[in-house]
Amino acid sequence: MFGRKLKILSFSVLLLCFSSKLFALEEYVSEIYKQIDTCFSAKDDSKLNTILSRNVNDRYYYLMENYTQKKIRRLIVNNEYDFAMAATLVVIENNLDNEEAVEMYSMISDAYEIQKKHEAELEHQRQLELARIQMEKEKQRGSVEKEYVAASQTSTGAVYVSGKETNLTSTNWKLKIGMVDLLHLYEKESEISTIHYGVCLDFNYKYTMETKNVLGLDLFAGAQFLAIADEEKLVPLLADAEAAVKYAFAKLSKNMFIRVGFNAIITGKSELAIETDGVLNNFYSPFVGIKFEDIPLGNMRLDFAADWLAGHLFVKDVKAAAGAALNIAIPFAELEKVKLNLNVGLRDRFFLKNEGMENRASLILALGVENVVR
Repeated sequence: MFGRKLKILSFSVLLLCFSSKLFALEEYVSEIYKQIDTCFSAKDDSKLNTILSRNVNDRYYYLMENYTQKKIRRLIVNNEYDFAMAATLVVIENNLDNEEAVEMYSMISDAYEIQKKHEAELEHQRQLELARIQMEKEKQRGSVEKEYVAASQTSTGAVYVSGKETNLTSTNWKLKIGMVDLLHLYEKESEISTIHYGVCLDFNYKYTMETKNVLGLDLFAGAQFLAIADEEKLVPLLADAEAAVKYAFAKLSKNMFIRVGFNAIITGKSELAIETDGVLNNFYSPFVGIKFEDIPLGNMRLDFAADWLAGHLFVKDVKAAAGAALNIAIPFAELEKVKLNLNVGLRDRFFLKNEGMENRASLILALGVENVVR
């Protein structure tokens, strides 16, 4: 009985000693593991080499080595090949007989090469896409520079604003061909009221300077050669021509022009038409006026001008003379370089005489063409 108790006591003492060593081993190895974890977190292969080389002769080194290789495998799974290769080299340098580490290094190296080729291909594709985007931007910039203008420069480049809105250093021309110029001639004293048919031509030009002020030119010529009236009141030819220079101050309005020019009104009379004696003879006059141009009305545009004809100062039978013109442009087509529109206009010349008055009012239907401002 005593012998049995002695065996039990001896076994208990041995078990206690083994457990103490086991717990001491776990605590010791766990501390090394924590140090290895720190190396992998910081990706410090130099410190990892210091830890392994310091413990390379430890009887439990194989546990540290296995733990290190386990951490390396985790890096491979996460495609972190750079430090995985560095850590594997540390393992091999401290244990050249570790065939598993050598195979692991070879596998990582192959995978790393594949990854680098893949990344190089992705970078090549990215560069191609960037080049394509840059070419597209250059094409768009060329288009922008045609349609827009650089209003200011910043540290990042030019700020562009609509060229159509600012009209910086641009030209614009319009040509209107009046297929119908129907004039009503009215002379109050002689009680003349006749209708005349003719054609006309109207040309407008504008140049916008860098100051945004606008300098322009207006030319007009029209003639009525077909009269619809009794022979006794027949005026065989009426003609109207003018040339004017115009200027708009941007600070006031880019659409309001001051005009200065010269107007010639030709009147053909028939010796047989005695009742036309009261109609004004040829009238030549400088003039000054104001014009509103390109006023938007929906998709249509309105032009309106009013002029004072100074020539009445040199004609004794005329106390005052004035002119006015109105035009509405209705666009119907836009090509690459020109726009086409239909124009409906009114044109009037008024003379206040010593006795009575005379008025010449025209209704004009014209086809128009103008350049497209880019």
